[in-house]
Amino acid sequence: MKASIIIRTKNEEKWMGHCLSAIFSQDYDDFEVILIDNLSTDKTVEKAQKWPIKLFELEDFFPGDAINKGIEASDGDYISCLSGHCIPSNKNWLKNLTKPLKDKEIAGVYGRQVPLSSSHDLDKRDLFVVFGKDKRIQEKDTYFHNAN
Repeated sequence: MKASIIIRTKNEEKWMGHCLSAIFSQDYDDFEVILIDNLSTDKTVEKAQKWPIKLFELEDFFPGDAINKGIEASDGDYISCLSGHCIPSNKNWLKNLTKPLKDKEIAGVYGRQVPLSSSHDLDKRDLFVVFGKDKRIQEKDTYFHNAN
């Protein structure tokens, strides 16, 4: 099934090449990338256009609105939302996100956000506390992570 990867950006030049390189190295055949940019003033868009993406720009940027615009422009059976500074950590990222969705009881899936070695120690701690290393099934918790 086709996956639509919606990437929200605002001045993500530092990460854009890494993010898209990781996406286009996925071991998943059928996907599209939709970039929703908030009028970046750096080279985010220029770097992104080196890959086959659909580009949309928003002047008034709200994360939920950006995701909705991406969904409206998508052709996929699955929707994956990714922040421009989030880099898939391996070539199975998209396959691992979509696999649980084959179970009709699963409404959504989100991935861990793993800190970089250069991340501040408090950020590393917070990400470990929020995501840990274990799979979880949320039935009552309203938290859903839209960065990945």
